[in-house]
Amino acid sequence: MPNNPDVVKEGRHGRMSIAWLIIGLLIGALFGSLLTYYYAPTKTSSSTSSIYAAASSTPFSIGAAGTLTYAWGSLTNNTFEKLYPDIKVAQLYEGSGAVATTEVATKQFSIEAAADTSVIPSDLFQNITDYEIAFGQTQMVIILDTATASGASVYSLWQTAQTETPMSSQWNSTWQQIFTTIALDSNTVVGVSNPFTDPSGFQGAGMLRLAGLAFFGSVTKLYDAVYNNPSKYKMEDTETDLVTLVQAGQVNFVISAYESNAIPQTKGVANLAYITLPDFINLGSVSELNYYYLGNFQYTESGTTQSYVLNPVTYCLTIPKPSTNPNAAILYVETLFSPAGAATLESYGITPLNPGLVYGNDNSVPSPILPFTTPVNSTDSVLFTGG
Repeated sequence: MPNNPDVVKEGRHGRMSIAWLIIGLLIGALFGSLLTYYYAPTKTSSSTSSIYAAASSTPFSIGAAGTLTYAWGSLTNNTFEKLYPDIKVAQLYEGSGAVATTEVATKQFSIEAAADTSVIPSDLFQNITDYEIAFGQTQMVIILDTATASGASVYSLWQTAQTETPMSSQWNSTWQQIFTTIALDSNTVVGVSNPFTDPSGFQGAGMLRLAGLAFFGSVTKLYDAVYNNPSKYKMEDTETDLVTLVQAGQVNFVISAYESNAIPQTKGVANLAYITLPDFINLGSVSELNYYYLGNFQYTESGTTQSYVLNPVTYCLTIPKPSTNPNAAILYVETLFSPAGAATLESYGITPLNPGLVYGNDNSVPSPILPFTTPVNSTDSVLFTGG
């Protein structure tokens, strides 16, 4: 976090119940490879064969965050469907909130995944499910076009920052220049996603608040410059639609961006690139959680106000009680926690959590996937209080 005694002191007085998550991550680091070795999915076991037989009779419907389009799409098409060719798969990737709303209304999904730990509990714990499993983490980045003057300037400044001593006066000055161009320059426009429909929408906004606090001494300076100025931003329902606006020259920077999306969206595309951010603003580091809380905020749109808590960007899944194909969902989770699944996640900028962390009622987790998980005390968790 920033080398500011006042900020550090305030951050350390944040809620400490995230300790369970840190413990869970350490367990995953110590035992993840062992669990993966012993519990990798295989069609040859009798239990898996019987589950496969039952799963093949009904279509398998995936409803997941738009930012999982690439990682889960690859896992589904290149691994899962080859392991289980008789299962017919349908995939829908939208904003996490939109997927949850669809599930409440239609109960059409066999498995559901969100890009924030709060979406499934807040939207689905009433009737649809009573647990979720955290299976991966990513971080916020900023996407830009290096062919534009502003994009080239920011990318060059970012490269310079990589050579400077973190927290030094010169390093701080370089990051001030970066965010001045992105948020304070009246000649640039940023792309954001809707906080009400897409977690990266409020997480991108929160990242700006943290950057303002860290580099300008004001949690509202950058945020207000963007979100209180309609000509400064363009908003879409999900971040996956924002890169097209960059390519069309309508926005200069995408701040509602995960590395898990930026990697496939910029790879091999002329002039498109992304920059990474310091841990204390990228929402990708558990150790910075108490600093992240300093950026918590409320967002109002069309007379509706929502409060948001800034937690590390964590992907979670659940198999709903009315799952249209729970057997296929079990096989999918097994595939996700296999070596192939871990490799796929990592290739798209998602750090696998193995074992997965179960929030809520761990007794509801299907027994075949219990070996891949470890329960946490959700009653002590602050991760249910976010958007």
